[in-house]
Amino acid sequence: MATSRVDQKNRIVIDKRTRVKTHLKAGDTVIIEPLDNHSFKVNILDFSSEKVEDDPAWKALHKPAKIKHYIPPEELDKLMEETMWEE
Repeated sequence: MATSRVDQKNRIVIDKRTRVKTHLKAGDTVIIEPLDNHSFKVNILDFSSEKVEDDPAWKALHKPAKIKHYIPPEELDKLMEETMWEE
């Protein structure tokens, strides 16, 4: 077990042995989760096995769905109003 101090900018230095054992490197993203008033848990996010292109949000932004036909805004408003009254 290693100890660290919190500096004036609230940063914590993680000792080399822990960084090597957990494969933590500069620039990695971590989640810090408070457990109680005096302890917290740190999880390292590992994005190495994921491709950004496989993320559904990325797909939605970069490959939008193709529409079958155009509906003018006035007709769309009318359809939406009819649908609301059906329920």
